[in-house]
Amino acid sequence: MPNLTFSDLRTINQSCASLHSTPDWRAVVENIADQSTDFTVDNVRFIDAAYIDDVQAGELSSDLCILGCFNDWFIADILGIDVDVIQAMQKAEAFEAIGKLIMSLGKLNDLQQAYASADGYGHHFNHYDGNEETLTLSSISTTYYVFDNH
Repeated sequence: MPNLTFSDLRTINQSCASLHSTPDWRAVVENIADQSTDFTVDNVRFIDAAYIDDVQAGELSSDLCILGCFNDWFIADILGIDVDVIQAMQKAEAFEAIGKLIMSLGKLNDLQQAYASADGYGHHFNHYDGNEETLTLSSISTTYYVFDNH
């Protein structure tokens, strides 16, 4: 169990109070003390920055159709193929086939990294307004991304 300082507890309390959904800061502390890397309290999702890329890649891989819905030029660039091929597949509504192609070519991590680089994480994890916040706890050298899905 990590040792949170009084300063960290105050930071958690203030961060929770500043959010629209105002999650119970004590529940947030409990999850952090349990070393949870991805948890939700009162409609606010917290993801440890050290794990967020893996969490996002996992969520993307669970829906092949969504993988095929990215912009044609974006997918073509990731796969290294002509954009006309992706446009034709999308026009034929072969979104799942594009997703399977991304997975079979081992390009999921490349796509996830490019997606996060272009849009940040809020667009994916915060379905309300696309915003992302961070919560940094210096005593345990951990940063959480915070998504208020109010």
